[in-house]
Amino acid sequence: CGFSGWINTIGTELVAHLVDAQTAAIFGPVVSAPIVEEATKGLFVLGMLLFLRREFDGVVDGVIYATFSALGFAAMENVLYYGRSLQKGGFAALGLTVVLRGLLAPWGHPLYTSMTGIGVGIARETNKTWLKVLAPIGGYLAAVGLHATWNGVATLSDALKMPELFLVSLVLWFLFLFIFGIIVIYLVRREGQIIRKHLQDEVLLGNLSKEELELVCSPFGRLKALTGQGGLKARRFVDAASRLGLSKWHAGRAMAGRKHTISIDFIVPLRQEMARLRAEIQQRR
Repeated sequence: CGFSGWINTIGTELVAHLVDAQTAAIFGPVVSAPIVEEATKGLFVLGMLLFLRREFDGVVDGVIYATFSALGFAAMENVLYYGRSLQKGGFAALGLTVVLRGLLAPWGHPLYTSMTGIGVGIARETNKTWLKVLAPIGGYLAAVGLHATWNGVATLSDALKMPELFLVSLVLWFLFLFIFGIIVIYLVRREGQIIRKHLQDEVLLGNLSKEELELVCSPFGRLKALTGQGGLKARRFVDAASRLGLSKWHAGRAMAGRKHTISIDFIVPLRQEMARLRAEIQQRR
């Protein structure tokens, strides 16, 4: 957040020097901030793919990591905005800023950066080289576009003294957020179906019971495991089984395309981890 703010400040001051202050006031939030901030948040997601590939299985993980990155960024950014509001306008301005940034629009940054997360997730799933390159770029551009649109409407409504314009955009954004929520639910269900399909043979091999399969494929499987008798070890068992299913999926897709994937190297260790965790859970009982 600090680095992004520094870059934005330099860019805005440069535009003010080269053009005028009014243009700089628009350039900062509408052009510079979306480009720089989405790049900063997106680098975290890309780093997860490049350096912690074992923990990155697809689009759902991309959205999750993007959300964490964006929430951390938004929290630091909000602190700065709260401080400025208190300094310039007192507690009344602070209260208004808290309502606008903390209550009405806390979902902004996670929503924007999730577009990058989806793009990076697609790059993780696909075996097509061109899509591995274009998907993250397309996701980043979508994130920048959404961010610029939101900031642009807010800036325009303030410049034209038309708060109703901002209210209309707020309704439309909540509609978009609802649609995005439906997409996330679909992605989670899709991932569950993939895991189930690729763990069926683990039941036949005796590496997984039918009850464990149902738990792993449940949307709330991790929560059920954590609140059950197994506790944290049970949740780790569910995580290992989920990763096993997704690793087998990646391996199968790579073999079909005659390409190599590191997911093949995860299969045996994950089976061993599941056996160890199951034994430890049974000992606790």
